[in-house]
Amino acid sequence: MGFRTPAEAIGKQVRVSIVNPEYGGVVPATIIGVVESSRFRSIRDPLEPITFFYERDSHEVMVVRYKTGADPAAVMRSIEGVWTRLAPDVPFNGQYADDIVRDLYQAEAARATTFAAFALLAVVVGCLGLFGLAAFTAERRTKEIGIRKVLGASTGRIVQLLVWQFSRPVLIANLIAWPVAWWVMRDWLNGFDARIALGPAPFIGAGALAMVIAVGTIAAHSYRVARTNPIHALRYE
Repeated sequence: MGFRTPAEAIGKQVRVSIVNPEYGGVVPATIIGVVESSRFRSIRDPLEPITFFYERDSHEVMVVRYKTGADPAAVMRSIEGVWTRLAPDVPFNGQYADDIVRDLYQAEAARATTFAAFALLAVVVGCLGLFGLAAFTAERRTKEIGIRKVLGASTGRIVQLLVWQFSRPVLIANLIAWPVAWWVMRDWLNGFDARIALGPAPFIGAGALAMVIAVGTIAAHSYRVARTNPIHALRYE
């Protein structure tokens, strides 16, 4: 509005549209205070300029802030008593800001729950596939593992070899998934007026978690195969 600081605006007069056009529309008003921007709508909607008018005679909306730890039911009863005194002919309809905000983001919460459920299902299916593939591959390479042990390979080296061979597809899958996930998440975040920065940390964390799950799935089976007596392995066929 042209003021350099909030303090400079206090006491100044501005012309605002607070009455019906038939009565003139624009009238002078004195600024008696400046407050920080408040978000009364979804975080998807951009913040807009808001003017609060102090009216002595007409009462339509009452915004109340109460102390943390106060009994919400008692607060609501007290507010209802004040409202009944100020506007006895208007029914009281009180709502907590927490409930209003919860309703605004109900769709987002439901979407998050759905994505989490499908992500968990995908992890379980992926683990089953990894375990089955590890068991099948280890069974086919039984003789190779036996020969490696006879030639001096330790159990740890064999486990490391098997784990690395099954970890490479997981790394390749992460390299493919990261750009796709970044594009989808950026498009989703752009729908919000206030949003977090999309840095590399979530992708690195997700990739590390995928590797831990993959290694945990196949390491036990690989260790059991690597500890097999090489005599049995060489007599496999």
